Amino acid sequence: MEYGAFSHRGLQRKSNEDHFYIPEDSQRRPAFIIVADGMGGHNAGDLASRLAVENIVSYFLEMENKLQSAEVLIKAIQHSMELANDKIYALSRSEAHLSGMGTTLTMAVFDENRLYVAHVGDSRCYLIRKKRVYQITKDHSLVQELLDNGSITHDEMHLHPKKNVITRALGTEGRLRIDCFEKNLETGDMVLLCTDGLINYIDLEEHIKDMPQNISMEQLADRLGRAALEAGGSDDITVAVARYSGMGKRGDVLAG
Repeated sequence: MEYGAFSHRGLQRKSNEDHFYIPEDSQRRPAFIIVADGMGGHNAGDLASRLAVENIVSYFLEMENKLQSAEVLIKAIQHSMELANDKIYALSRSEAHLSGMGTTLTMAVFDENRLYVAHVGDSRCYLIRKKRVYQITKDHSLVQELLDNGSITHDEMHLHPKKNVITRALGTEGRLRIDCFEKNLETGDMVLLCTDGLINYIDLEEHIKDMPQNISMEQLADRLGRAALEAGGSDDITVAVARYSGMGKRGDVLAG
């Protein structure tokens, strides 16, 4: 596995309320990446996204030798997000200035030749295969609901005055609803997670077409992030990307 990431507060924000995770070790198992985009005043959004990422990473590091099957892994993914939700929700109710804080969260977990994606909010996961871009997640947003019921067109989504209103977030309610997806992976596939600060400013498919075939993941994340800034990116911009190069069997990994 090869990883890369880019994160910037954007051209108009005072602070970056996005957080992300990519492994420092390309051989680490379980292999996963995360992006989170916080919301809430008085830096509560920054706290929510940071706590979500930190708690999920900590959970998986504790569980790394216990994920003996795909079924256990899937349950662990959901449980890690539910635990993070519980902690953020409890904190938001304990201090008035944190009331209403929450965060989007999208994570991609790699297991043998399978990809598992868990998703809440309007950050996104894309699968990039042979320079074709496939959106895996579906936004939990007001404009997505309006698009689904035919009230607006796809082009009108980006111009809608309430395009930033999300309908589902981690930490805002006691019960968390998570969308989960599974995909088979092929060698050379890239999985890209991003916050809306990227997709609101660039056409991802057009940029991927122009990328060199052998580009590193760090270069890819950096080029995309800087393209969003050059396009006027005012919001937080975060990209986390991984290239799948095949994995050993789960038993081989656990054996060391």
